[in-house]
Amino acid sequence: MTFNGVSMESKVSFNEIAWAAFCFYYRSVADKKYCKIMCDTEFMDKLRYYPGTISPSEFEQKILLDHVNISSYDLLLGHKLADGLLTKIVALQQDLRTLQNITLLDCNFSNERITNSIKRIYSDLATVPGLWITGVSKIAHLLQPDLLVLLNLNISTHFNLLAGSTGLIEWFKILQTTALQVKMDFQEKGFPSTPELYISERLGYVKNGCHKSLVKYLDELYWLRFADGVEIPPQWTPAQDLVPILVTR
Repeated sequence: MTFNGVSMESKVSFNEIAWAAFCFYYRSVADKKYCKIMCDTEFMDKLRYYPGTISPSEFEQKILLDHVNISSYDLLLGHKLADGLLTKIVALQQDLRTLQNITLLDCNFSNERITNSIKRIYSDLATVPGLWITGVSKIAHLLQPDLLVLLNLNISTHFNLLAGSTGLIEWFKILQTTALQVKMDFQEKGFPSTPELYISERLGYVKNGCHKSLVKYLDELYWLRFADGVEIPPQWTPAQDLVPILVTR
């Protein structure tokens, strides 16, 4: 399988997703920043459905400082970043309603209404001065974590995602294929539940109130592989057909 001329593996297994989640858990110190915002359900509900009720100061603290991790106060104040992003999110409510109950697994990318909404969310957030693709995608993902994918500059560059207007949707399609492969492999192995819930329970995310989506676990795999340069799973492991200990307890 190739994407924008870049060769990709033909199939991704549940083993790879599990290894990546396991490695990312320890590399990110249990992904505390992500879990913190996802566990704040009252705020997340306001962000997704009633963004007009959020003050710029609350948005700045919880999203821009704590989650996106913007450290430049000149950027925050000079560009009035919180105000600009809240205005965009309010204006994108119709698009968010279109995508509300759609997941990456069942999304119909031949539906122009859906694809136009996806592209509009990323492109409109990107028009706010001072926000890079990583920050744009982090915010977009919070708005619909079961569908909207995370990106960073390394992955975007590696796969030439910004080379054309259709790059983003083509990347969504690649990730959908990968998600379906992982789900099928998970079911064939006879594990209960879903891949994302199974891993979230084994790593302790669920007991702490954080339910990670399959989209998030796919991001962790690709982030480790193409941004951090980590081989997932490592070739030196003695049994490539075994998933890590987190799924065998």
